[in-house]
Amino acid sequence: MSQPLVMPKLGLTMTEGQVAEWRRAPGEPFAAGDVLVVIETDKIANEVEAPAAGRLLEIVVPAGQTAPVGATLARWEPADGAIIPAPAAEVKPAADAAPDARVAIETAAAPASPAAAKTAARSGGRRIATPYARRLARERGLSLEGIAGSGPGGRIRAADVPLCAAKPAPAVAPPVAASAEHFLLAEVPAAALLDWHARLPAGQGGVGGLVFYLAARVLLASHPQALCRAGDGAPRPAAQASQGFAAWRATGAQARAGAEPAVTLHFESAGRGPLRLYAPARPAGCALALGLGSLVAGAFTLALRADASAWSVTDAAAFLTRLHAALEDPRRVLL
Repeated sequence: MSQPLVMPKLGLTMTEGQVAEWRRAPGEPFAAGDVLVVIETDKIANEVEAPAAGRLLEIVVPAGQTAPVGATLARWEPADGAIIPAPAAEVKPAADAAPDARVAIETAAAPASPAAAKTAARSGGRRIATPYARRLARERGLSLEGIAGSGPGGRIRAADVPLCAAKPAPAVAPPVAASAEHFLLAEVPAAALLDWHARLPAGQGGVGGLVFYLAARVLLASHPQALCRAGDGAPRPAAQASQGFAAWRATGAQARAGAEPAVTLHFESAGRGPLRLYAPARPAGCALALGLGSLVAGAFTLALRADASAWSVTDAAAFLTRLHAALEDPRRVLL
């Protein structure tokens, strides 16, 4: 038959106590004399021992809550053959209840006003706390400074002491600014492009040169003042770069005199090799950077970087779409 474990009366003036800590969980067995629960008052902490061997069935008042004297804190079941002595529970002061700590707590005056309650947790420069709360703080490596007390006058109780010291918040790396460019990809079937390249006279250059020539032609239609550059070559007007497949390589005329002009289209090719995706960096001041990957599985991959401040994603996508159509069927441009 189950038995109640009640809140003991620990002093003549005690009317209630707080459950500071349960030492057993529901379902756990215990022997006679094992500490089941720690009861905390404003003056002292007490360990309530099991009157006989048994098993804890149910916790009625969890840790941190207060209950009046005589209230049922938990229910337990005696072991077979266990003899239950009277009274049902024996209590003893916890080992940490040092006399000087008790005197300091007992003589602490209650605050006389709400304003005084804010500072009542201090007495003579020290925090006012129950002995058990002080012990828990020592064991957990904590300082009573900064702990808000829930007891009378802001007194710190065991339930107010955190389980562990607060860890500093992990350093958060500043957010990486989003790249101010659009990045688009397109895959172009290689058959028609290779076929047209094979028809060109010898010495005209590789497939990359043909792609640059077509890109300049496509760009010229919408941006007549555009400047184009292939690799490390000199910038030249799109009209000049689109005059012939070999013209952009043969002429060495500078686009304009003076400072290096802002390039609209910068082109690079991966050439031969396994680099199916090749996306060159967009040079400073360059609006578009176009990269041509190597031929893999009968297709080329185009990678386009567009300056978001100069080209909207719609305009960049429209340029890449028109170029894709020109590479897929070069007759649209070459004839």
